[in-house]
Amino acid sequence: MIDRLISTLKALMNGAVEQASERNDLALLSAQIRDAGAAVRAARKAVALARAQNEQDRRRIGTVASAIADLETRAKTALAKGADPLARDAAEAIAVLEDEHAALTQAVTAFEADIAVLTDNLRRAEARLRELERGQRVANVREHVRTASTLGAAVRQSSLTEAEDTLLRIRDRQERGMLADEALASLSALDRPKELISRLADAGCGEPVRSSADAVLDRLKAAKPILIAKS
Repeated sequence: MIDRLISTLKALMNGAVEQASERNDLALLSAQIRDAGAAVRAARKAVALARAQNEQDRRRIGTVASAIADLETRAKTALAKGADPLARDAAEAIAVLEDEHAALTQAVTAFEADIAVLTDNLRRAEARLRELERGQRVANVREHVRTASTLGAAVRQSSLTEAEDTLLRIRDRQERGMLADEALASLSALDRPKELISRLADAGCGEPVRSSADAVLDRLKAAKPILIAKS
């Protein structure tokens, strides 16, 4: 009993140490996943902002292109009317806009390539984060199950062993009780031989020891008839 108790205590201590280590790792994992989640959310916002800015630049390119086309048409009209100074002003504005158009186009093209890479990296990071979160949920469930089962395994094993011993004692007592009842019944029969003989006779074992209605009727039938005198 003492050895079993010592073994149980050792198992509990080892289980407690492992459980504490597991809890520390789970807490660390939770903090790391929170940090990773915050980083992914920040990256998601950054990519969204970059896309918005790129879309603004694209719209600006369209606006500049429209302005250039409009100025070219008006400059041609001014040249046709001999308004060279106005045509020159228009030409200067067109030159500035063309430079802006070229710069914006180059920037948008390069930025789109960067955004594509950032988006791909973001998707990979989001997938890894989801996998980590799934793994964390599984680890938490396993820890709860282990807390409910592993730490108590030694105690339950001891309880099962003790229950088995108790059941064995109960069965032994019941068996002894049944044997005692049988022995008592046997002794009671020996103490009452007349009752035993009667039961044997009733069962057809040997001559009957008491009269029965059938026996009486048989005897009466076998007897000579009694003559009744006539008056």
